[in-house]
Amino acid sequence: MSPRPVASVSYETATVSTEHVHDKANFIDELLVILRRIVDGFICIVTCGCCEGPNGAFRSGDIYETELMEGERQAVHNLLHYIEFEMTDNSMINDERLRALCILTYSDNSELQRSAALCYVEFSQRMRAPLTAVLVEPLMVLIRSGDLQVQKAVSLAVSNFIINGPDSNKDVLMASGIVQPLSTLLSSRSIEVQCNTCGCITTLATSDANKAALVKSGIIRPLLRLCKSSDVRVQRNASGAVLNLTHIQSNRNDLVARGAIPTLVESLHSKDTDVQYYSAAALSNMAVNEKHRTMMAAVGYHDVIKRLVLLLSSTSYKVQCQSCLALRNLASDADHQLLIVREHSLPPLHTLIKESNGNTLAAGLACLRNLSLHKSNESAVISENMVPTLMRQLRISSNPQAQQHAAGIIRNLATGDHITDVLTTECANTMAYMLLDPSTNITVLIEVTASIAVFADDDETKDQLMNMEGGKVFSRLVSLASLSSNSEVQYNCAGAIGQIALTDIPEDLLHKNIAGILLYLDKFLMSPEPSFVHVALWTLLQLLDDRGFYSIYKKEVHLHKVIEKIVKSKHSEAIKELADNVQAKMTAQAMSGWMVAFGCCVVGAG
Repeated sequence: MSPRPVASVSYETATVSTEHVHDKANFIDELLVILRRIVDGFICIVTCGCCEGPNGAFRSGDIYETELMEGERQAVHNLLHYIEFEMTDNSMINDERLRALCILTYSDNSELQRSAALCYVEFSQRMRAPLTAVLVEPLMVLIRSGDLQVQKAVSLAVSNFIINGPDSNKDVLMASGIVQPLSTLLSSRSIEVQCNTCGCITTLATSDANKAALVKSGIIRPLLRLCKSSDVRVQRNASGAVLNLTHIQSNRNDLVARGAIPTLVESLHSKDTDVQYYSAAALSNMAVNEKHRTMMAAVGYHDVIKRLVLLLSSTSYKVQCQSCLALRNLASDADHQLLIVREHSLPPLHTLIKESNGNTLAAGLACLRNLSLHKSNESAVISENMVPTLMRQLRISSNPQAQQHAAGIIRNLATGDHITDVLTTECANTMAYMLLDPSTNITVLIEVTASIAVFADDDETKDQLMNMEGGKVFSRLVSLASLSSNSEVQYNCAGAIGQIALTDIPEDLLHKNIAGILLYLDKFLMSPEPSFVHVALWTLLQLLDDRGFYSIYKKEVHLHKVIEKIVKSKHSEAIKELADNVQAKMTAQAMSGWMVAFGCCVVGAG
């Protein structure tokens, strides 16, 4: 099977922290100051100014926009007492406190509304019980407020409920219609509101249904505008929100249509590693689409490629990883494979592969694998002396994905014009080691056997593979061809056996493996997959040149009948011609045997 480019969506998810937005202690202090001032003001009002008001001053009744009614006074008193003396981390919002919140929320007094918003912040930081629709109702009133202080507090409260509370909080908020007011708050003039709101959207955008609803509400343009904010906190949360939205194809199309690609490419120039990471990951996801890849490369004359190559040397492993994945997806196209190498990507990529591990190592090798598909890049990869590094990672890495890509790169290079360069670097020995190791992961084994099949096309390597480890490599190929549960491994091993069969297989090695060879031939010839039938017939044709094999095969009546059925079947002409050739060779071998026997008889009679 021919090597092909690898491209996929990265489901890396952005997370947010609200610690930098507002200090928790400041909120509780601010709330208590407001509530005490309201109580003191009320006392001042009801005593006609005869009692001292706030700060020891005598104030008249025009302190507030409207005088407090009895219900408001009681609500303030209840909440002040609760927050100062009763509230704990496990507190619940009972009906009395909820009524008090509603009174403050629906009041015409702006100070009371602000205190309600601040109460929600305090509850959001303490409460671990799930939100209810009843508790969210006043919150939805406050989030639509035009008061900037209310916006700051309530946007943080919503963010806290989503981040700190159970997942069900997201569902309750979405069902309550939180999306539209959040979309409106993105246009707030306050940095804190912008940051908190982007954080809310980032955290809500963790399910496909929520992502679709958020995009439908029209948040893309304001989010992209905030990606260019002068405040790095806003940039970070906005680019994180964009990343989370890119996990589904329909959203990626909408983002690209509204100008996300130039914005994200520009964000790669940020000095903040989180912004770089989120932007690279979002671009990587968009690059699974061919049209989007073309648009990316066109921005700023390949600026995205230049920038991603620079980020390969980032001090942040997560930035390195996402840059590799973005370059890998871009390298799904032949033109981009060339461009990426021409932008001097191989030296930093080589350093990354030598020094990293885990996901970053796998991402670097995945990128190089796509780059190695282009024949014009083969010489550059060989000249960079990457093959020994690949062999080392194949042997010592504990990451099957990294091993798989390393073997795949070797396969790509060996398929091209540099098989001699590849084989002089102990590649065959390393592949044999991985083949014989019973712990080799099946995904790695697929690539290892594919590489061995390519190696076996080289005449000198045929003998090497046949005799390696005292014939154990050949025996392992036969065993996997007949018994492996993976069809790709079976096919690759069969191809290698067919190539090796072009040489003379030692009699003892052939005899040791004859049962496995016949079993493999039987399975492949009976397969519904034409490629399996083809490789089995081709291999059988080579093996029949060996008199020792022929003497055993001629007794396999079952296989002869299978060949006859293939000749009369609806298989392709190429397969039926191979089957005819097998029968013809059987006849020729039989005639040769008769002639030898007849010659011996004549000599004996003489």
